[in-house]
Amino acid sequence: MSKAAAILANSLWRLSCGPARRRLRQALARPAEAQAGVLQRLLERHERTAFGREHGLRRGMGIAEFQQAVPVRGFDEFRPWIEQMKEGKTEVLCQDPVLAFEKTSGSTAAAKYVPFTGGLRAEFQEAVRAWLGDLLGRHRAAAKGPAWWLVSPLRHPREVTAGGIPVGLPGDDEYLGRCERRLASWLWAVPPAVGTVPDLDRSLDWTLRFLLQEPELRLISVWNPSLLLLTWQRFLSDRDRFLTQLSEGTGPDGPPALTARLRPMRDRARALRQHSGLSPADVWPHLAVISAWADGEAARDAERTRKMFGGVVLQPKGLLATEGVVTIPWESDEAAGAPALNSHFLEFLESADGPVRLAHELEEGREYAVLLTTGGGLWRYRLGDRIRVEGRAGVTPRLRWIGRCDDVCDLRGEKLHPRFVAETLAGLLNGFRLLAPCRDADPPHYILFVDQPCLAGMIDAALQANPHYAHARRVGQLGPVRIFRLRGTAPEATYLRRCAELGQRAGTIKPVALHRASGWEGWFDGEFTDSAR
Repeated sequence: MSKAAAILANSLWRLSCGPARRRLRQALARPAEAQAGVLQRLLERHERTAFGREHGLRRGMGIAEFQQAVPVRGFDEFRPWIEQMKEGKTEVLCQDPVLAFEKTSGSTAAAKYVPFTGGLRAEFQEAVRAWLGDLLGRHRAAAKGPAWWLVSPLRHPREVTAGGIPVGLPGDDEYLGRCERRLASWLWAVPPAVGTVPDLDRSLDWTLRFLLQEPELRLISVWNPSLLLLTWQRFLSDRDRFLTQLSEGTGPDGPPALTARLRPMRDRARALRQHSGLSPADVWPHLAVISAWADGEAARDAERTRKMFGGVVLQPKGLLATEGVVTIPWESDEAAGAPALNSHFLEFLESADGPVRLAHELEEGREYAVLLTTGGGLWRYRLGDRIRVEGRAGVTPRLRWIGRCDDVCDLRGEKLHPRFVAETLAGLLNGFRLLAPCRDADPPHYILFVDQPCLAGMIDAALQANPHYAHARRVGQLGPVRIFRLRGTAPEATYLRRCAELGQRAGTIKPVALHRASGWEGWFDGEFTDSAR
């Protein structure tokens, strides 16, 4: 695609995002009114479902009445309804048919299946259009060439439910509207068909191959910034092969639809070979913006990415989950995100037994847990993420993601839940067992502290029942589990002392299978039973 054509396509995309951008600006000036309208839209659409009838949902009911009728629930409490939906039953949690189930990490189960409907897709699109309209409007250089979009970080084997409903959408462009899909087909540097390559290593090779033939790359949108670090290292480790393919117009083994899009670029390959200390700026000199996680556990990798990519703007993503979108970047690349007021109905809990707050009622500097009500059928759903209020967008509080609730570990997007880890380890081991992250390693990994012989590979394989952990391991974002064999007879006493040192009151300390703190090897008496990598 020529530069002029790319500018035109990006301009059309930005213009198509204009209405959503204006609607969000209006909502941020009147958040209470906007959120009340969202709730009414959801009630009107879904009151006749099995869930709606069971809870007495009806159009016109007020927010307080709705909150009284519907209890706060976690995903496990939605499983009975979702199992019916997986079997093909309709009008259960929502009126819209399920297009696909998105598979993500669970708490007690290895994975959870989130229903993805046309209504939920429209809600995502409303938020993404507002964000992209803002980004392209403020960063005009990002709108002068192609982009790399990675929407779905997982590559699942093809799977269908008992009712014949697919698990996972066919491609990343399926999240977009019809007009946007056409524009994306012109602008995306990496075609969505790369996601259909079943082997992860070859999928990454195809991604690199397409990126190398885009010297005009302007925008990158991924999830965890560690993927960019790993992708760059993958290129450097096999630079001659990739540049030979670039020169000859060849690529890895793959479907003809991908091979047909390769171009021989001898002059570009020759120029890149002449750089002894090749940097990302040499390969993509016009890259303007990287959109990626930069808060919570991702902050360290975000800083490394900023340094590696030099003067490129790294815009922290808002809080987007498989279940819904809470915030988006808005009118700033440093400020906390703005709530996606026109997408879902949002509620917030300061504590488990505290009052529920609406978006406009949040107080500066305080932290809250997020509740979502969406067109995908999750009603007053406990998302499991915490936010902190930092500043305002219009009159609406801005929200920054600070981490997971319930001691979930999420170094590289793996979302390991203590209950899942406890049940996994209980099926394999007796005696004392504690899994903890090692954040300072490259790549980070987990250490299992045990008082009995144990095989690291067995534990690592069991944890990969969690699809996000499995993906992070396959890509190389996480290293394999290491085993620390304990000596002595009272590791529980050491555990209690360390927890007290971390600030827990003695009477509240309870044994857990997963602890978010690092550095336990400096407290326990023992040794690693595997060699350091």
